[in-house]
Order: sequence, then structure tokens, then C-alpha cells
Amino acid sequence: LSADGAWKPTGQVSTSLNVKLDVSDVGKYLDRMGSPGTVARGTAKIEGKLAWAGSPQGLDYPSLTGNLKLQVEKGQFLKVEPGIAKLIGILSLQALPKRIALDFRDVFSDGFAFDSIQSTISINRGIASTQDFAMQGSAAAVTIKGDADLARETQNLQVRVIPALGDSVSTVAGLLLANPITGIGAMLAQRLFNNPLGQIFAYDYAVTGNWSDPKVEKLSRAAPQAAQETPQGAR
Repeated sequence: LSADGAWKPTGQVSTSLNVKLDVSDVGKYLDRMGSPGTVARGTAKIEGKLAWAGSPQGLDYPSLTGNLKLQVEKGQFLKVEPGIAKLIGILSLQALPKRIALDFRDVFSDGFAFDSIQSTISINRGIASTQDFAMQGSAAAVTIKGDADLARETQNLQVRVIPALGDSVSTVAGLLLANPITGIGAMLAQRLFNNPLGQIFAYDYAVTGNWSDPKVEKLSRAAPQAAQETPQGAR
């Protein structure tokens, strides 16, 4: 962790910092920071600017303002009891299978393994907002938009889960049996575009309430976005 900034120790006490955090093992770091057994492995980089009312020794969430850039790679969320992991538990999406019947029960209930997590976060008086949280794993891709109140430990998020169907044998074989022309077209589309079948079977959810007992509502089926994807060439 490296930081530089200013501390006003008299009058209206305030702190402002430029921060950079490099983590070689996310799981071990969270263990030390009071959230044991929530993540396994992973590397992370966080950098940005933060300011709050008060001294550097005490982070004041209601006045916290700033922006952060987050990049995490090659880790896995672990199965934890509800309420213990707080916001980390929300990001792991383990609350979704507990609240509603999903097609992704095995993906998230036992710990979602991810290849990458990227996001930019803006904070205004303790309210953290993101419009581009993206988590990519071999089983699914997840995007999150919305706000989290860091002081009150509540959230108002929209979550999209896109299963990574790929051009698996079972998926293509089923389409080939149902309609050979459709099946061949789907197989070619999977190779030329970014997982259009997964986009078709994507789901949207609203996650609200507090971190220890989130409320999850399944929204209408997400609209396919295959037509908006950029061809990436056959592999």
C-alpha cells in the first residue's frame, strides 16, 4: 500500500489521499483484514483518490468521497454463511440461489471461480456507485450496475448473469437435433460472435436491502445483445 496526500489536523479536520494497493494474494489479504474464508487466491490492484472528514486514523464513511479503479485476476469466492462476508458476499452472488430458483445454482452456491474482475467506482458522501463492474469466469459472465451505501451497508444493484454456453457439444447437438439449419447457424455464430447463445439465456436481477440479508428480484429475461457484438473471428 502506498499513499500520499494531505491531512488538515485543526479546525475542520480532513484527509485526502492518492492511494495504490497491490495485493499478491487476495484471500490472505482479506483474512488479515477481518473477512476470513471469503476468497481464495487472486491478485488485485486498486488505485484512486479518497477524501473524508477526520484524521487518517479513522475512515469516515458518511463523508467519504473519491474514485477507485479495481482490477482482480484468477481467484474464487468461497462458500460462506450469510451476513459474514457482507459486501463481498453480495459480489459473490451466493444470495441469488438462496432467494430464487436459478439455472445457475451450481455456478454460484459453491463458490464462483473468476478469471477477472474490473470496475471503476465513484464515491460521493459514502455512496459507492459503479456502471461497469464486470466479472468473467469460465462458467458465466456477470455485470453489475448500481449503488452501495458503505455506512448503512445497503445496496441497490442491477445484476446480469450471462452463462458461458460456448459451442459445447450438448448445446450444439440439441440445436442440431431440433433443427439442423438452426444448429449449424448457432455453431457458426458462437465462433464468430461473443457468446450470442449465452446472451439469449441471460437473466437480470435487482438486488436491494442490506448486505446481511439482501432482497433479490428476478426481472424480465434479458434481451439478446448478439446483434450488437463485434465479430472477433473464428478460433
